[in-house]
Amino acid sequence: MKPAYRNSPNRTEGWKGPIERLAWGGKGVGRSEDGRLLLLEAPLALFPGEVVEAQVIWKPRHGEGRVTRWVTRDPRRTQAACPVAEVCGGCELWEAGRHAAELKHHMVTDLLRRQLGEDQPWTWHPAPDSARRHRIQLHWDGAALGYFRRHSHALVPVTACPAAADPLSAAIPRLQAALEGRAVPARPGRWELCTSTPADTVWATDERGRTWILEPDGWHRNEEPIRHRLGEATLRHEPGAFFQVSPAWAAEAFGGLLATWDVKGHTLYDLYGGVGLFSAMLGGRFQHRVLVESGETAVAWARRNLEAAGLPAECVVADVAAWVPEGLGEPADVILLDPPRAGLEATLCDRLATAKANTLVLVGCDGAAFCRDVKRLGAAWQLDQLAVLDLFPLTSHVECVALMTRRA
Repeated sequence: MKPAYRNSPNRTEGWKGPIERLAWGGKGVGRSEDGRLLLLEAPLALFPGEVVEAQVIWKPRHGEGRVTRWVTRDPRRTQAACPVAEVCGGCELWEAGRHAAELKHHMVTDLLRRQLGEDQPWTWHPAPDSARRHRIQLHWDGAALGYFRRHSHALVPVTACPAAADPLSAAIPRLQAALEGRAVPARPGRWELCTSTPADTVWATDERGRTWILEPDGWHRNEEPIRHRLGEATLRHEPGAFFQVSPAWAAEAFGGLLATWDVKGHTLYDLYGGVGLFSAMLGGRFQHRVLVESGETAVAWARRNLEAAGLPAECVVADVAAWVPEGLGEPADVILLDPPRAGLEATLCDRLATAKANTLVLVGCDGAAFCRDVKRLGAAWQLDQLAVLDLFPLTSHVECVALMTRRA
C-alpha cells in the first residue's frame, strides 16, 4: 500500500530542520516529519549538522527546496571573500573556507557509495590554494557588467572576482570602462575573459567571436591564439574555445595521475580529444596517437599542437559515437575518452565492449553520468583505479577518472 502523505504533491511550503549529510551536487539532505527525503540547495556552503529553514516543493516521495535562512551555523564557517556570494550564481562553496575540500569529499563519497558500492576504493585529489579560474563568462546589459543572479538572468554587477586569477579579476573593471566608453562594441551580450598560461595575458571575446587583448593602454583587437605552457607541453587554441578552467592545475593533476597509473602503450585513441591536451600530456608514452573530435577548428589546432611537439598523430574530425568501430585497437593500445558532461551514448558503450585494446581511461566532469558509464562498461571492462580531481574550486563540480582493463 502506498503511504498516505500529509502534503500534496508539488505543494510548496516552509521547512525547518538539520542537514543530515551532503549529497552529490552540493545538496543538503534532510528529512520531513513523515520520513521523506529532502534535497536542499543553498547559496553558500552547507555543513552537516546545521539547522536551516527552506522553501520545499513536495513531490510524491521526496521534497526539493532552497535554503532561505540558517538557524544554526557550523563554527567552521568563515566570512566569504566575495561580496556577492549569496546572490551570484557562479560559486556554491563560499564560507566553507579551508574546509571546502572536506565538504566536496563528503559529496563525492555519497555519490560513489550509492552508485558504485561501499567497497569501491578511490583517491581524492583536492585543489591547491593557488588554483583559480582562468576563464570566466560575464554579461553586459548596456549599463553594468557582471554575473547572472542564481536561478535568474538578472545581473549581479561585479568589479572583481576572487574566484578568478588575479589578472583576470583586475581586467573586469577595465572591460567595464571599455564598454562604457565604446572602445569595444557595447551591444548587450555575453563576454568571456580568459588568460594564457602563465596568466600574463588577458583576452576578451564577445558573442560574435571577436577578440581583444588587454595592453597597458587598453584593449586592442587581436587574432592571436591563446597559448598555454603546461610542463613540457605547449597548447594553443582560439579565444572563446573550450579549455580547462584552471589549466596549470588540471595539467598537474591529470599528468601526475596518469603517470602514477603508468598509462602507456602503442597507440593512444584520444577520443573527444579537443585541442590535444591528453595526447600532448602523455607525449612519448605512445608511439602513435589517433585524436577524434567533432569540432573542426579544435582538430585543426590539435594537429598544429601535436606537430609542434613532435608527436605524430592522426587527427580526425568526426562524431566519436559514430566513428568508433567494432573491435577498436590492439591489446597494447589505450582508449582514452573525455566526453561532454552528458557522458557516453549507450551505443558507444556497446561498441567499446568489443574493443581489442586492453586499457581504457574514462574522464567525466559530471559524476552521475560518469558512474552510469562505468556501470555500462562494466560487463566488458574491469574498474582497476578510480580518482576524483577537484579542478573546479569553490563549486560542487569535480572531474572523475577511471582506469579500466579488458575482462578476460
